[in-house]
Amino acid sequence: MQKLLVFLIIAASAAAGLAQTGKAAKTSLTGCVDEHDGEYVLTNDRDLKPTARLRPAAGSAEDNFARHMGEKVTVQGRLSDGQPLPVLTVDSLKTVSQTCAPAPEAQPK
Repeated sequence: MQKLLVFLIIAASAAAGLAQTGKAAKTSLTGCVDEHDGEYVLTNDRDLKPTARLRPAAGSAEDNFARHMGEKVTVQGRLSDGQPLPVLTVDSLKTVSQTCAPAPEAQPK
């Protein structure tokens, strides 16, 4: 829950920056690379729901998201508004883990 809250705060800050400057805000996000409806997305590593669409930056060495499918990664780039998901133009990508699975639900004690 805390990670989700942090993500929402980052996303809200980025959106506020977009509204003020009209330009995409630079950010860093961690999640899982997946494919939905024919495009690569970053998913939340807690429930694997899509959080942003991934696009390579022009001239970026990171232009093949397919090789990172199913991995947990940290991506850096510019977040811009988009529907139904924001678009993250990726400048760099770092693998955090070779696998990605939903986090187990906390069990009440």
